Amino acid sequence: MNISILFPLLAIAAGTMTAFQPLVNAKLNGQVSSPLWASFISFGTGAVILFVLAYITSGKFLSIETEDLKWWMFLGGVLGAFFVTTALFIVPHLGVATMIALFVAGQLISSALLEHYGVMAPAANPITLQKLLGLALLAAGAFITLKAR
Repeated sequence: MNISILFPLLAIAAGTMTAFQPLVNAKLNGQVSSPLWASFISFGTGAVILFVLAYITSGKFLSIETEDLKWWMFLGGVLGAFFVTTALFIVPHLGVATMIALFVAGQLISSALLEHYGVMAPAANPITLQKLLGLALLAAGAFITLKAR
């Protein structure tokens, strides 16, 4: 399959799962009565699955060169934990659709700024008027979703 078709389909599938994840974690939170423990269980389960898949696909345990490893390269897990735990607090009050709309607005606005300034990228990708209009429409949609609640 052509990547110009496969990658957008994978992105849509991942986005679809992002809508289910807070609902599943909210049910887990109801069972354990703690957003932090629910997040821990969620990440623990994911870590075990990734460990098994990584071992099966590579046939070996992790080997890593630490010479060029930076401390901030470990922040991805921290950021993911913040995302999941925040969702557990927000879903009961705003609902999944509003939460996702606000998350996506935040993701696109921050990613546009990161790209504009070339943060951690080989080259900057400036914000154009067309991109700015799209971000404004998205922000308006998130605001309307929030007010419609």
